[in-house]
Amino acid sequence: MLYEEKIYEGVSVELVVHDGEYKGRYRTRIEEVGKRILSIGVPVAEGQFIPLREGTTLEVIFSDEISAYSFSSSIIKRIALPIPTFIIEFPNKIQKIQRRRFVRVPLIRSLKYRVIDKDGISDEKNGFMIDLSGGGLLFNANENLPSKTIILMKTLIGTVDMEIPGLVIRSQKEDGKDLFKVSVQFHEISEKTRDKIIQYVFEVQREMRKKGLV
Repeated sequence: MLYEEKIYEGVSVELVVHDGEYKGRYRTRIEEVGKRILSIGVPVAEGQFIPLREGTTLEVIFSDEISAYSFSSSIIKRIALPIPTFIIEFPNKIQKIQRRRFVRVPLIRSLKYRVIDKDGISDEKNGFMIDLSGGGLLFNANENLPSKTIILMKTLIGTVDMEIPGLVIRSQKEDGKDLFKVSVQFHEISEKTRDKIIQYVFEVQREMRKKGLV
């Protein structure tokens, strides 16, 4: 099935309920992926779990750095422990619904990051940002970071020190150097944080235009 590889554990998704008592849009993530079913976290709104019923029809929307995707599904089962989850049907079809148009600007800046995995969180490591967009960034690292690695990055965005979670999309060794170019998609960040990053990207772009660089 087209785009099936886009679905994996940890991907942030938006659930759209089109009718009924709990009509609305809710953020959550994929907890487990099976051959015929998916496990997703029960979404929370205003500090309360949203108790969608078994049989509820859902539109599930998710995205990567390039595009957004959607599929239709329904809740098969509700599970309370060890964490509240919904078991939903694995999609028969996934559609690309839009192309995300994040402006990307070159930006050389120091960056620190830590790797998050099942064993915990690593010591802080150094890197250098190469470019930035509202969807993610590219940076140089002294190590290969496998695809789907979760990292926590610290860097200066404008005048604000930000700590931003990211998902590694790819890592490529530079020819003749002990450096890796690491492409990262921002992971589970708020729209407020994304808006701040996008605003700064446009500020950088405006300055580049003034200098005749773009």
